[in-house]
Amino acid sequence: MRSLKDYSISFKGLKEGNHLFDYKVDAEFFGLLEDSLYEDGNLDVLVDMTKSMQLMVFDIKARGTLVTLCDNCLEPIDVPVNAEYKLFVKFGSEYDEPSDDVIVLPHEEHEINLAKVLYDVIVTSVSIRHVHQPDADGNSTCDPEMLRKLEQYVVNKGSDDDGEVKQDPRWDGLKEIIGKKLS
Repeated sequence: MRSLKDYSISFKGLKEGNHLFDYKVDAEFFGLLEDSLYEDGNLDVLVDMTKSMQLMVFDIKARGTLVTLCDNCLEPIDVPVNAEYKLFVKFGSEYDEPSDDVIVLPHEEHEINLAKVLYDVIVTSVSIRHVHQPDADGNSTCDPEMLRKLEQYVVNKGSDDDGEVKQDPRWDGLKEIIGKKLS
């Protein structure tokens, strides 16, 4: 059984230069993290660390799939992940994250845990909307029974009984303002 400690790199004893680390991200990994958006996946993550006296650079590459639910039919779907990220780690008097890709570690630190960084790289690389891809003929590959049920409950908010789309009158004032500025 893995723990978050398995995603730590002890850098104090490493020589300057490049060091490769290989991680497996799967259901066990996601189970280690609180409030994870995903529960399963099959990803290989390669971390190429370049160490120097003043700085460490982590080139992170994640390849594989995440398992999530389709936003249309709620069936499981594999979402492809192909992510690359560069993290810079500097040393200073206290811990700080001055930007998304820079971490400042205290001089007395001897290791860094990359679990949260790996999770963030993976999660931010996938699209917000997850749906099954259409087949070769352009037909939906979502669960047909679920799609039929959804159609029963679709409400067309912008139309009246004739099927004609009603426009919110508040937009009329805005259109007048835009028309005046364009003239």
